[in-house]
Amino acid sequence: MNNLAERAKIRATVIRALRAFFDDRGFVEVDTPVALTAMAPESHIEAPSVVLHLEKGSYRRYLQTSPELPMKRLLAAGLPQIYQIAPVFRDGDLSPQHRPEFRLLEWYRRDQDWTILLDDCQDLVRSCATAIEADCLRVGDRRISIGSEFARLSVDAAFCQYAGFSILDALDLETLQGCASRAGVHFEPSDDWNDLFHRVFLNLVEPSLAAFAKPLFLTDYPAPLASLARLNPRDPRTAERFELFVGGIELANGFGELTDAAEQRRRFAVESIRRAEAGQANYPDDERFFAALEQLPTAVGIALGVERLLMLLFGANDIDAISLLPWEET
Repeated sequence: MNNLAERAKIRATVIRALRAFFDDRGFVEVDTPVALTAMAPESHIEAPSVVLHLEKGSYRRYLQTSPELPMKRLLAAGLPQIYQIAPVFRDGDLSPQHRPEFRLLEWYRRDQDWTILLDDCQDLVRSCATAIEADCLRVGDRRISIGSEFARLSVDAAFCQYAGFSILDALDLETLQGCASRAGVHFEPSDDWNDLFHRVFLNLVEPSLAAFAKPLFLTDYPAPLASLARLNPRDPRTAERFELFVGGIELANGFGELTDAAEQRRRFAVESIRRAEAGQANYPDDERFFAALEQLPTAVGIALGVERLLMLLFGANDIDAISLLPWEET
């Protein structure tokens, strides 16, 4: 879409539709600081850092990769349903589907089951399409139907179908190495379980997900991939986590939130070790976040990429095509 005025109008219409969706359901829009003292340590995401010079001295802050930790503190303080359209930053991300700076829509609910987020996602996508009089999503020339119920498939079922083995029977590294080798997936001796999972997923599973003719919820991620999610009480080998894929593009990532502060601290420590081994920055602990978890009841939350939603609504292959000002030119 080359007409700047038309692009701006459609973007504004979609953003209004996002807000209207949550406002109509009793959510409260919040805004939280962008420069944070600490981040959730994730081995595959790097937060840019800044130094702020104040009268009291210099302070290092991290540009948020997600507003998740501050928003959970608001949940713990008593807000029942909140959402935010937040600028976020990812150091090193630059490709047709990635930018170092973009916007995440995140929303959270207290005292709800995580599966309600799947319904939220489906209804939200349809609402945004209706707002611009679109009857489908588009990935290049492909039309992705949104009229019927979105597909749902567990990660284990996807691995059984497309990789030829159960990932839940391969939750230790040695077993997964054997399964990957038999499936013809090359891996490095230094790969840990997380690395090897993603090698198999990217080579054998994700290409098949891209062929789905409608959006797909990939659910029940293996427990080792649940750094911020609660384990499923019916099967602790899995987590209350899902991702929404549209034509192979990851659009959203949701959780039944982990609210056990001690377990969260333990998981962050494991991730911090992985980051250190990879030569990544060491973030300080966010003690206010851990204290808030002690007060947080059952909660669910999700992040959805706003630019990716716009790309799917526009049928664009590059974020620049839906941007008012390309990131490299600002």
